[in-house]
Amino acid sequence: MNPTPRIFLMLLGATLVFHTALSYMETNIEDFETVPLPPKKIKKISTNNPIIKIDAKDRDSWTLVNFSSGKTRQVSEDEINNLNQSDWDLGFSRTKIISNGGKTNPSGNTGVINLGLSNFDDVKTAPDSGYIQDHRSLGNLVNKSLAGWYNYRTRTHNIESKRNVYALKLNDGSFMKMRILNYYCGQKDEECRTMMCTREEAACLTIEYVMAQPGSKVFPVTRYAQNAHPINNSIE
Repeated sequence: MNPTPRIFLMLLGATLVFHTALSYMETNIEDFETVPLPPKKIKKISTNNPIIKIDAKDRDSWTLVNFSSGKTRQVSEDEINNLNQSDWDLGFSRTKIISNGGKTNPSGNTGVINLGLSNFDDVKTAPDSGYIQDHRSLGNLVNKSLAGWYNYRTRTHNIESKRNVYALKLNDGSFMKMRILNYYCGQKDEECRTMMCTREEAACLTIEYVMAQPGSKVFPVTRYAQNAHPINNSIE
């Protein structure tokens, strides 16, 4: 039997079904317009340690963080040369990070050591010395320990944290370790390797940190990390 008539009838039937569906949608377009899109799923970043999320979206200002108090404040780019009155540790503006010491604030005490790709929980004690303060490079304030904290993906033009561990001597003389877990608001950094994450989603830094007790360089084991079955501390 010649299959051509059967194929023709199948194509004709499919065409009729398509046009019927299209006609129905045109007639009832209001029903489709009012159907909301499914909510966007927000990826959660989890860790067993305390975390803080920093909004550093504004490229014309700096978000200053005091880790001892957990407080943040925003200052304009014009105020960056007058920060000696503020009690803060690190400042964030998009991918840039400054510390409260050196050329940024000669009266500040904050310094940073890049410990590289260490296991975060294996860093038990803050180093005795070697903390780097800010300097000027080509007119810009830079902390050498923090300057290379991320990889830039040239294909997707996105940022991905190297997740290095940093030891900090804070402005109040206490010690802290930290790791930048993520740069994007609603996506994980690694998901931006194959897709372009927008500028609007960027510069929401998620930072994992543990502080030593005043007068000590020993980092305590958090109550979450001590549990056999810890409840992950998550932030969206």
